[in-house]
Amino acid sequence: ESCRLWVRGDPGKGKTMLLCGIINKLEQSIVADGHRHNLAYFFCQATDPRINSTAAVLRGVIYLLVHRQPRLLAHLLADRPLPEDDSVAWVVLAKILQDMLGDANLKATYLVIDALDECV
Repeated sequence: ESCRLWVRGDPGKGKTMLLCGIINKLEQSIVADGHRHNLAYFFCQATDPRINSTAAVLRGVIYLLVHRQPRLLAHLLADRPLPEDDSVAWVVLAKILQDMLGDANLKATYLVIDALDECV
């Protein structure tokens, strides 16, 4: 099962700070729980083209998942071309993330994405 928490509000209302607090609490909970869960997060920013696309979000989340659970690296090593162009890369990256999230060995996972509305 999955749950979703969507935080919405006007600019400058503290949504990013709220998510930072949530991430800190989740990290503490994961450590206290013996690392039986995963946490991956990404902060989009409209003014930086390196981190304002769906491909960037997927790359960041995939990186953190593999970092926390190296066994998931097998999904990246599958025979898939990884295009450089973000307009096409997100399709391949989305499939990789979907495969990772469907992995039977994946620990329960929290995904946190900030400023999704700033992504192109």
